Amino acid sequence: MLESGTGSGALTHALARAVAPGGRVDTFEFHQGRADAARAEFERHGLADVVQCHVRDVQSNGFGPGAGAGDADAVFLDLPAPWLAVPSAATRLRPDGVLASFSPCVEQVQRTCRALADVGFGPPATHELLLREHRVAREALVTDVLGREGKGGSGAGGGGAKRGRGADDAGKTVVARPMDVARGHTGYLTFARRAVD
Repeated sequence: MLESGTGSGALTHALARAVAPGGRVDTFEFHQGRADAARAEFERHGLADVVQCHVRDVQSNGFGPGAGAGDADAVFLDLPAPWLAVPSAATRLRPDGVLASFSPCVEQVQRTCRALADVGFGPPATHELLLREHRVAREALVTDVLGREGKGGSGAGGGGAKRGRGADDAGKTVVARPMDVARGHTGYLTFARRAVD
């Protein structure tokens, strides 16, 4: 598997677990300091046989020759301009191999999808990743005569005190509700397969 960029190496660890013991992850990071730190961490965690960390700007210089054309089963891109790396990924990816790309902006997704179509990938699929926080609390629920539930104090269906809980928790149930104000940033994962000739 090929990955670019390595960053902290968090995803690389997950990829290494997925391909071990017989597979290999070649991860590429353009920043020498981050690559050195990630490489040291892979060695500390016993992943030196599974992960090879390379210093390379894949956007500008591609993945390089590696073992040869079609030597990778999968490619993951986490880059500011992933569309620039798509042609190089296509040469390294085996037919029917999968490319995945993470981008925080839909404009990046659009440009990446155009690049994928230009080099013979099948139709891409994109999934939005939106952070949605929920508030979890213990609340009293009231059931009316029609069986509908709503917030309230001590109505029908309130029940008695549960063992092991304080008096304030009597008749309350744990509920989860979406927060009124969502703070966070969306992101997009795009997947595509290299078409078989």
